[in-house]
This record gives sequence, structure tokens and C-alpha cells, in this order.
Amino acid sequence: MSDENQDSKNPILSAIGTIFIFLVPAALIVMLGIVGAAFLGGTGVEVAEKPEETAPPAAPATVAATTETDPAPTEATAPAEGGAAAETAAAAPAAGGIDPAVMELGKASYMTCAACHGPDGQGLKAGPMLMAPSLTGSELLLGDPDQALLIILKGIAKENMDFMGMMASLGAALDDEKLAAVLTYTRNSWGNSAPAITKEQAAAARAKFADVEAPAGVSRAKIKEIVDAHK
Repeated sequence: MSDENQDSKNPILSAIGTIFIFLVPAALIVMLGIVGAAFLGGTGVEVAEKPEETAPPAAPATVAATTETDPAPTEATAPAEGGAAAETAAAAPAAGGIDPAVMELGKASYMTCAACHGPDGQGLKAGPMLMAPSLTGSELLLGDPDQALLIILKGIAKENMDFMGMMASLGAALDDEKLAAVLTYTRNSWGNSAPAITKEQAAAARAKFADVEAPAGVSRAKIKEIVDAHK
């Protein structure tokens, strides 16, 4: 009897075994699929494609442009020491368009006058007095050129003790060129400003005042009178 029950149960057991054999692997496959899908879904969020990184902005082009448009000075543009600027300054005329060479000659010729009028034209001091008057703003010097020419040619007589020195005649010591130059120099130095005296003016004055007899110099009070008489 036991044999019969065993035989009757065998088909059922066989079917269950068969189902179990197929069901377990299928369940495992389904479970693995679910887990895999969930895993892949999760990783898909995490490893989502990142946006391409933008390249860093290029360096401003202004530096290169500045370098190209502002080249270093070349020998042609760089000023040379003691070059054209110095030459131009040396050749530039003095105040009032006076030739610098005339001023230089006048300055050299003035050394004789500086013994009384001083190197600065203000009159050389002799104790509490002056050897000669200041030439700055002098009416006799800056006024009618013939007055200054007469004084140089004939001198001024010493009539008082206002000044220690005496204005001697320098007509023989200065030729027409130096006479014109020294007056031009003194008329345009130490703050003075007046037209230059020409060599022709000096020659004309020497000729027209030749008849003035004044061995000790002309009287200061008669300078204008003498000049007017020889116009």
C-alpha cells in the first residue's frame, strides 16, 4: 500500500520539482532585472552627461595692440645729447631779434665799462658811494641812440661828486662795430630792452659829432642840446 501512495505522489512531487526548478531561476532573473534597472536608473542620474566646459576667456588683445602701436623710440626719433635742440637754442636770436654774436661782442667790449658801472651794470661800490650810475632803466642809455653814442664818443665832464668815477671818452678805444655792440648789449641787459644800435649808426654819429670840442667830456646838462643841434 505504501508503494501505491509513493507512486501516486511521485507525479505531484515531480511537477513541483519541475516548477521549482524553473520558477526559482526565473524569480532570480526578474529580481536581478529589477535591481539592475534600479541601479542603472540611479547611475544614469549621477553620471548624467556634464555640459562641456567653456574655454577660459582669451587674454585682452589691448596689450599686444599697445605693444605693436607704441614701439620703442629708435635712433631716428630719440633726441641726441647736444643735438639739434642745443644748436637751435645757441643760434636763436636774443631778445628783440638781436644777433647773439653782437651781444657777445658787446659783452666782451663792456669789460672796460665794468670798471665803474660794475659787471652787473648797477654801479661799482666805492665805500658808501658808487663809481658810476646804474645802467638799468637809464634814460640816457635807453632813449635817443645819438645821446648814448655822444656819451661814449666824448665822455661826460665831472661836475660834482655824485659819483666817484668819471665818464671818459672811449671813441678812440672802440671802433664802430664795438661801439654799436657795447651799446646794444647794455640796452638789452639787466632788465633793459631797447632797439639795437647798428654799425652804420655808430659810424654816422662819429662823423656828425666830430666837431664837438669837449676834451674833458660834455656837460650832462647839454647832452640833449648837442644831439638836437646835430640832427
